Amino acid sequence: MALLPGKKLGSRVLRLGHKGPDVQQLHEFLRLQGYDLGEEQDFGYLTKDAVRRWQRDHGLVADGIAGKRFFALALNENLPIRRRVHVVEPKETLEQVAQRYELGPEAFGVSHKKTVYPGQRLIFFDREIWALCTNGAKSEHGRGAFTGLICSAPPSGGLPEPYVIRPATGENGDVVKVHHHLRTPRRRRKTARDLLEFIEGTKACGLYVPWRAVAPVDGRRYVKLIKRLRRLLKPPAMLWVELGPSVPSWRFWGGVDYAAVSQLVDRVVLNVPPPVKPGPLFERRQAEEMVESLVPTVHSWKILLKVPVYALLWEIDDEGNPGEGTRLPYQTALSRAFRHGARINQDDWGYSYYTYKQRGAAYHIRLPHHSLLAEISAVANRHNLAGLILDELGMEDPRLWQGLSRYFRTASLNISRE
Repeated sequence: MALLPGKKLGSRVLRLGHKGPDVQQLHEFLRLQGYDLGEEQDFGYLTKDAVRRWQRDHGLVADGIAGKRFFALALNENLPIRRRVHVVEPKETLEQVAQRYELGPEAFGVSHKKTVYPGQRLIFFDREIWALCTNGAKSEHGRGAFTGLICSAPPSGGLPEPYVIRPATGENGDVVKVHHHLRTPRRRRKTARDLLEFIEGTKACGLYVPWRAVAPVDGRRYVKLIKRLRRLLKPPAMLWVELGPSVPSWRFWGGVDYAAVSQLVDRVVLNVPPPVKPGPLFERRQAEEMVESLVPTVHSWKILLKVPVYALLWEIDDEGNPGEGTRLPYQTALSRAFRHGARINQDDWGYSYYTYKQRGAAYHIRLPHHSLLAEISAVANRHNLAGLILDELGMEDPRLWQGLSRYFRTASLNISRE
């Protein structure tokens, strides 16, 4: 942002009635974000309303005052969400605008059939797209289409993309083992050192604490561990954690203070659990409820929604009861369905799935539905989330990458160790 002579933007709190060069810089910022200020030159009611809407979009107290928290976020170069605006020019069509930014018309929230008009402000977003990479697999279709990778260990070969390390430990979902690491200050210090060893000497841009389950009694201890990791991590390394149903939020009898964790970490991962019985791989209502349980205490612009892109194979017994679902890459599942002459059926939700029999056993194959991207993107856009984590790279339908670009642009990670 170009700085004008006089006061620097962020050097003082700006509120209704203020004037000066920094107010003009604030106007420039808000206009770039797509907020309409009319012809206002000072901090008037239109500016206050725009500041209030920006605060509401980013999970801040919507008081219409540009204070320390406003500028700490607005001037942050590594903000995962960027609200973009395009002003429609004369004779310009929606398809031309979409093509210019390599997006689909869906990204602008405008119907294909709707005619745009000159001067209209079309809003779209940059969001982070991360891909979980547990086995070293890389997707040629996704090269350059994601922000970075999430690896379980430093990769053996060089990776052009930024990567975050999520240690592959047996404590990921084990409350008892996590309790062992958190029980005493001495163990917390050792645990912090052990976790940091995973990224020391690597080019990783951050550490992803893998624990998905914490006992209520360990809530305060968990926050203390996160505080220690935050102090020890050298800038600009990022710190990620998981929050959600398996990590109980603070209550009188215990739990984790979500608000305190949100202030300490750079990203909060929300894991949408896989179905426990044959059904859709992603349910929008479930995801909406999980996000809505976090946003009162966690900044929405820090939340990464982890979503499945794999297929699930279910074995059905003679009584019609399913066993545990087995994850399969999309292409493997499709190949198996064709090899066994699977038939297409439809469930109560209207989703199609494959069924076949082999050696007397019945099998169901669930593939990601074609509406998956639309539903996921709707959740991300409605709550203004940081972005998505695809679970996992190498298991996706190759058409996924073309589909993602229809709803928002992939944000690059502006982070450097220099």
